[in-house]
Amino acid sequence: MKNLALLIIAASLLTGCQSAMHAGAGSVWAVTKNQDQFTDVETKMVTVGEGLSDSFIFTRSLNYYPFVGTQDGELFVGIRSGGSYRIPTGTVQIRIDANKTWTISPDETPIYLAPTTLPTTTPTDLDEKTATNVAMIQAEAMKNMTKAMSPYTAATGEKAKNILREMVAGKTIKYRTVGMNQAASSTGEVHINDSFLESLKAIGIDPENI
Repeated sequence: MKNLALLIIAASLLTGCQSAMHAGAGSVWAVTKNQDQFTDVETKMVTVGEGLSDSFIFTRSLNYYPFVGTQDGELFVGIRSGGSYRIPTGTVQIRIDANKTWTISPDETPIYLAPTTLPTTTPTDLDEKTATNVAMIQAEAMKNMTKAMSPYTAATGEKAKNILREMVAGKTIKYRTVGMNQAASSTGEVHINDSFLESLKAIGIDPENI
């Protein structure tokens, strides 16, 4: 019994869940929404997991999942890591049906999808100009580090629109991580069905007008 309890605890630590909307019978894709407690800015996502219930999307650590989202009118499309303890996704590749492969790097990821930026310190014995330059260099380095550590990798702008157009017209999305962050379970494939189109509509994206 003790060993069984330990296995259950370990499984719960590796499995994460997010609240879901529109996860009806036969759904592959569902909607998640998150509102910042301080800014009230809402991030909406259409994504998948290991399984869906009426209320939750279940994911596992060391596994990756495609997603489409919006924040303040900006569209982003990419791959995220799952589970309670999410790892950096790094550079990812996406391919819809027989179309060309899209590569997305952490540099393209919106900073608001990354974890909170780490604090920096500037030496106090520097003149004002040097201190300003050091602060700017530190801020840029922290920004890049934050993106590299993010459990999300996503494209924005026209690239995101082009990927989404292929997804709307496609049947299957294949994806994988590449490079240093690659894990044993870094590849995946998900069917694109009506639940994807319905979920897009639920977050304000018109599949026929992208």
